[in-house]
Amino acid sequence: MPDRIYDETELSVNLTSDHTLVITDNNGTRKMQLTADKYTIGRESDNTVRLHSDFVSRYHAILLKVHYSNRPDTYRIIDGSTSGKVSKNGIVLNALRKVSSYELQDGDIVTFAPEVHILYLAPKLP
Repeated sequence: MPDRIYDETELSVNLTSDHTLVITDNNGTRKMQLTADKYTIGRESDNTVRLHSDFVSRYHAILLKVHYSNRPDTYRIIDGSTSGKVSKNGIVLNALRKVSSYELQDGDIVTFAPEVHILYLAPKLP
């Protein structure tokens, strides 16, 4: 099934109850709903979030769901593979600073390589 083409307004607003990634890489832009507790991010085909760019590490980062009892769950991004090997280029948060681990907030942009990034959209609560 081909990826759906999204209107720009659909990409920057999350009207669902799911956490969402808007992924931009050499294959274009696509939206992905997050429901699992763990995702791997990188250019290898066995990653749950595959990024298409030669500048992205084979296993670039991990996305882990953080559960809270007193506030909404969120996701933490961690630079590197599940075996602990850090990525070659690191991850940059909101075009400002490199981070090794960070709890994502609605609207955060994580850059992996030139023109390769994800936009994190938190669920809209009723």
